[in-house]
Amino acid sequence: MKRLLLMTAAVAALSGCAALKHRNASDYENPFYAKYLSPSNPLDQQIQHSIETLRANPGSALAHNDLGQLLVQKRFPKDAEREFERAVNADAHFYPAWYNLALVREANGDYAGARHAFRRTIHYKPGNAEALFQLGLMEEELNNREDAIELYSKAFTIKHALLDPRVNPRILDSHLVDLALIRAYPTSHARQSMTFHPIPAGYVDRPAANAPAAPSPQAPGAAIVAPSAPITDPAMQQTPRP
Repeated sequence: MKRLLLMTAAVAALSGCAALKHRNASDYENPFYAKYLSPSNPLDQQIQHSIETLRANPGSALAHNDLGQLLVQKRFPKDAEREFERAVNADAHFYPAWYNLALVREANGDYAGARHAFRRTIHYKPGNAEALFQLGLMEEELNNREDAIELYSKAFTIKHALLDPRVNPRILDSHLVDLALIRAYPTSHARQSMTFHPIPAGYVDRPAANAPAAPSPQAPGAAIVAPSAPITDPAMQQTPRP
């Protein structure tokens, strides 16, 4: 009886997976935005290619993420959000989709959802400087100053370029950058001040105190090493025999 129940559960699970795959694949038969695609538009061609990829493999996190980014460019943010959600559902460890999902949710006004997605990004990629900074902005907007400063300082320590408005325009939205830099200074200064010395010219390793002594050239079985340069000292040369 127990074996029968296990077999029934396995069949049900497989059927559910098949149904889910079929349902997800059918979502790309005629998506809403398809009627706005033009065969002559390069962006639309990429979207169409991603749709065909997902028809063949609806469980691809990469394809969902790619389509989501393309739909953002096409200005279909809700459809893009759904693709990023499908990407993280297909692979919860795929942190780029979590980050993209957070950006789209924030743009769509879902701040709680965006905050959660940024935190998932950092959970799976702790050193993601962009996610740390974006989450810092959200904490600053919530008036959580200490949390924001800590997140900013980590982000700037990892990626100093985030301070450049040309790289990160949203740096201008923060009023806590100076405090974050003060917080980050001890760590970043210590890293920048580390100057490692090269090996001095002519340095030769000294043998360890307990290392065996090198064999004497006169010792039996010792290898005879040819000099690296010819001997030119007359006192060291033999007088030729008559």
